[in-house]
Amino acid sequence: MSDNIVQTLQHLLQDVIAPDVRELKVRVTSLEKQIDVRFDAVDQRFTSVDQRFNALDRSIDQRFNALDQKMDAQFKALLAAISESKTQADLSSMRLFASLSERVAVLESRSH
Repeated sequence: MSDNIVQTLQHLLQDVIAPDVRELKVRVTSLEKQIDVRFDAVDQRFTSVDQRFNALDRSIDQRFNALDQKMDAQFKALLAAISESKTQADLSSMRLFASLSERVAVLESRSH
């Protein structure tokens, strides 16, 4: 009887459980491959997004640098224009004072 139970269990393992285990192994292997493919696709998407982000970041940096340089140039031009204007105003004042100084000198020489 115990031989019969052992044979029945052996038969059950070989005919019923073993094929199911093999089928499950095949299915798990197939699922692992599908998961690997999907993870690779996701990795590629992240890499693509990262590359686009880096390109955009560089582009924005270049635009800000160009804007910064343009503002610096305009500020320097404005300072130069202010300096030139001040110089012209000082020169004009000096001419006026020189002219007035000459007139005062003439008037002083006449009054003596």
